[in-house]
Amino acid sequence: MTYPELDQSASGRQLQEWPFPRADALPPYAFVTTDAAKARVVAAGANLIDLGLGNPDHATPREILEVFHAAADIGKNHRYHPGRGVPELRQAFAAWYARRYDAKLDPNTEIIVTMGAKEGMSHLCFAILGPGDVTIVPDPCYPIHAGAPRIAGSDVEFYSARAGLAPADAVAEAIERVLARGKKPKLVIANYPQNPTGRVITREEMTELVRVVQRSGALFLHDMAYADLDFRSRFSPSIFDCGVDREEVKRFGVEVFSMSKSYNMPGWRVAYMAGNQRMISALAHMKTYLDYGTFAPLQYASAWALTNGDHIASGMRDLYRGRATALVDGLHAAGWTTVAEPSGTMFVWAELPPRLREMGSMQAVTDLIERAHVAAAPGIGFGPGGEGYLRFALIEDPPRIAEACERIGRWLKD
Repeated sequence: MTYPELDQSASGRQLQEWPFPRADALPPYAFVTTDAAKARVVAAGANLIDLGLGNPDHATPREILEVFHAAADIGKNHRYHPGRGVPELRQAFAAWYARRYDAKLDPNTEIIVTMGAKEGMSHLCFAILGPGDVTIVPDPCYPIHAGAPRIAGSDVEFYSARAGLAPADAVAEAIERVLARGKKPKLVIANYPQNPTGRVITREEMTELVRVVQRSGALFLHDMAYADLDFRSRFSPSIFDCGVDREEVKRFGVEVFSMSKSYNMPGWRVAYMAGNQRMISALAHMKTYLDYGTFAPLQYASAWALTNGDHIASGMRDLYRGRATALVDGLHAAGWTTVAEPSGTMFVWAELPPRLREMGSMQAVTDLIERAHVAAAPGIGFGPGGEGYLRFALIEDPPRIAEACERIGRWLKD
C-alpha cells in the first residue's frame, strides 16, 4: 500500500515546526548571556580578565589525584556501580555529617551521590514536582534553583534574598502570597551561603527558617554547596543542626553538598543529597532511568577527600576570603564604593554605582567587557532581584585582581 500524501522527495518535504516547550520557556542562562561580547574582544586580541563564571582556577590537590589514579588502575572500577553511589562514599559522607554537625544519617536510605549539585536538584524536582505545584525560591538565585522547578512544570514564587530581610520572614511572606491564591507550596528552596549574593545565615536564622517551612507543610531543599566558604563560621549551618529536632527535619527536608568548591573538584561532578528517605528514594528511582552515576574512581577519591581533606577545605576558605578582600578593596580604590565585602562563597555581589544603574546590569557587563576587557555576570541573570548588580567570581589571584580593578577604575572615569 502506498500513501500519496507521504510520497514526496526528501527535498520536497516540509518539516513540521514542533514546539520545544521546556527549552523555549527558559530564559537565557546567566553565564552565557555575555559570551558574544567576550568572544568579540578576545578575537580582536584583547587580554580579557574573565570573572564571570565561578570556575575554580586551581588544580585538584595532588593527594586527591593520587587516590583517583590508584582507583582507576583497578579494572572492576570501570564497570557500572550502585546508582546511589558506591557504599564507601556514602559512608564517608555520613561520617562527614556526624563529625561536623553531630547528625546521624543512614548511608543506605538517607544519602545519595549525584553527578554534581545541579543534576541532583534538577532530577529531584523532576521526581517530586509537576504541573500545578508551587515552589518557593530565592530572588536573586543560582539559576537552577528557579530553573529546575520550572522545567519540572511547577509554578515558581520568589522570596526576597536581599540583605536586611530575615530569611524566615521572606519565606513566610511568599507562603502567605501562595495561600492567598488558594494554593499550597509544595517545595521551598534555600541556599546558604548564597550564590550570587554571598550572604550567610546564622544558626538562629536557620532555626526560624526551618520552622517556617515545617509549619507550612512544604518540603524543603537546602543547597549548601558553599558550606566550607562561610567566612564568619568555619562550618555554615545545616538544617540538621539548627536546633530543630533532626528526626523532625528529616520528615520534610533534604540538603545538598558538592565537592566542587571545597576541594577544587568542579569538573569531577560529585555531590550528595541527604535527608528525607522518601525524597531520596524518589531521586534514586528517577536516576535509574537517567544515568549510571559518576565514574567510580572519582567517587573513591571523593571519599578520601571527605575523610582526610579538612585542611584542603580550610585552605580554599582562606583563599577565597583573601581574594574577596582584595577585590573589594581594589574596587573601592577604583571609586566603586557601593560594593560590600561578602560573608561567604566565592563571589562578590556588586551594586552598580548610581550613575550606571539606568544602564542596567546586562548593558553594564557588555560595556565593561568591551571597554575595560573585564567580564562579570549580569545580576539580572539571577532573577528580577538581581537587576542593578554585577557578580564577580573570585577566580584570579591578587595581582590579576589588582589589574582588573585598575581597568575598572579607568572604565568608571570614562
